Amino acid sequence: MLNVLYIVWQSEDDLGVAIIDEQHRAIVATINSLYYFIQEGWGISALAPTLSIIKSYSAFHFKTEEGILSKVGYQDIQKHIAAQKKFSREVDAVAREAIDYRDPSLLLKFLRDWWVNHLHTEHMEYAASLGKLKDNTPR
Repeated sequence: MLNVLYIVWQSEDDLGVAIIDEQHRAIVATINSLYYFIQEGWGISALAPTLSIIKSYSAFHFKTEEGILSKVGYQDIQKHIAAQKKFSREVDAVAREAIDYRDPSLLLKFLRDWWVNHLHTEHMEYAASLGKLKDNTPR
């Protein structure tokens, strides 16, 4: 069971901008860590640290995305910023619910659903704008 990941990173998940791709992998690692703790029976004790990491790292990540989108002149940057604020409010609400019900899987499911939407919907909206920033460095 220890080798099972909740979210498996796929090469097609890369946007081609190294800093964004690295940050995405860190977010996935945090979600997978919560999954691991839940599987091991430590999910309740992992809620607070996971929430702290997700909140601070997502703010860091969103700031990076905002800077890059500003740099490339992305027209809908306000929509992106609104989505970031919505995530922050929602993660707080779900975390409170997970704590109240002593059910860390509520936060886990929320984070997975958010991640899928963030990567496959939000990023697709501005992926074309990132074309001029794509890295050519070997990975």
